[in-house]
Amino acid sequence: MDKNSTLKESKSIFPKLFLTTFLLISCVGVLSFVILSGFAYKSLCNMVVPGSFLYEQGQCEKVTQTEQGNSGEDVQESKLFEQSSGDEGERVAAIVEEIAGGVVGIGVVGDNFNADSIIGTGFLVSSEGVIVTNRHVVEEALDYFISFKDQEQTVPISQNGIFLDPVNDIALIKIDAGQIPSTAKILRIGDSDGIKLGQTVIAIGNPLGKYTGSITKGIISGLNREVEISQGFFQSQKEIYEDVIQTDAAINPGNSGGPLLNMKAEVIGINFATVDGASNLSFAIPINRIKARLNELLEFGKFKIPYFGIEFRTRLVYFKGQSIIGAEVVNVLEDSPAQAGGIKLGDIIIEFDGKDFQDKTLATMIQEQEINNEVSVIVIRDRVEKELTIKIGER
Repeated sequence: MDKNSTLKESKSIFPKLFLTTFLLISCVGVLSFVILSGFAYKSLCNMVVPGSFLYEQGQCEKVTQTEQGNSGEDVQESKLFEQSSGDEGERVAAIVEEIAGGVVGIGVVGDNFNADSIIGTGFLVSSEGVIVTNRHVVEEALDYFISFKDQEQTVPISQNGIFLDPVNDIALIKIDAGQIPSTAKILRIGDSDGIKLGQTVIAIGNPLGKYTGSITKGIISGLNREVEISQGFFQSQKEIYEDVIQTDAAINPGNSGGPLLNMKAEVIGINFATVDGASNLSFAIPINRIKARLNELLEFGKFKIPYFGIEFRTRLVYFKGQSIIGAEVVNVLEDSPAQAGGIKLGDIIIEFDGKDFQDKTLATMIQEQEINNEVSVIVIRDRVEKELTIKIGER
């Protein structure tokens, strides 16, 4: 190849390279012009006075409307972001302001030398007049009343309007919907199965019956706790509640029945107990326990509580080379579903409806069942595993 042929090839390549470069620069220039002109156009609209000649000729009103957002979802997301990213104290204050009208005082007529007095707390969960509280707050045959926030008149409670859960320390109160003040707020029920250790919570109640609407804040400090409550004459009656929530939010007498809320203003628990002589040690019943009772009351006008018919104690057993959480049967009630299904004294239940007891106790699992359901129960009897089928009854 000689020198002249090389020169010809170079000359033929140059126009192609020049054309490619020119097209690339042109595209970049056009794109930049569009972007910058749009930016300049918006800037101009922001600088001129609305209603002026330039504002109208430039159709700046359309630009302004576009910048305000095309849907309400953008605005809603922005508000949610502001709430979640703001100061926690401000968020707590906003929650309290939002739900305070739904928290009520529960009192007794003529108590304490004929003076009406607040003895507990409750909260409104339905526009049909349903209020949640603790069983121990309203289980006596007394004349109770409801005190709504900022209302002078109280609402009397009929004994026929009190529904007690004999398994949990839970009660529902039904009042006439027309007696609910317009300022009252219906509280949203959350999901207590989704709570986590360390999660921030808020407790609202009426401590000592006189510091109404008191707010305390803390964290979830324990889950699946077992609590023994002493009641009755000389504290001789003892009741054990399992799978309850532990919190360090301060709860005192008078707070019983009040809501424990998460930072979404959802009720995740019902405050019910504290420990004498201990600081920052309080307990709440998971709100999921009340969901079935609430549906039953609204549908049937009464509770339909699942019934199994045993008394048991939780213990660890060593079986097939591993440690297992079991429920040892210490009593089988006469004519109960458990007796009909073959459960015997001394059986150790290790599985209920296909689940072990790592996350929930047997008592909780029974309460989550529907009446007339047939469930598989695996027991250890004489060191041998045995499967039984039990039909859940109604208490």
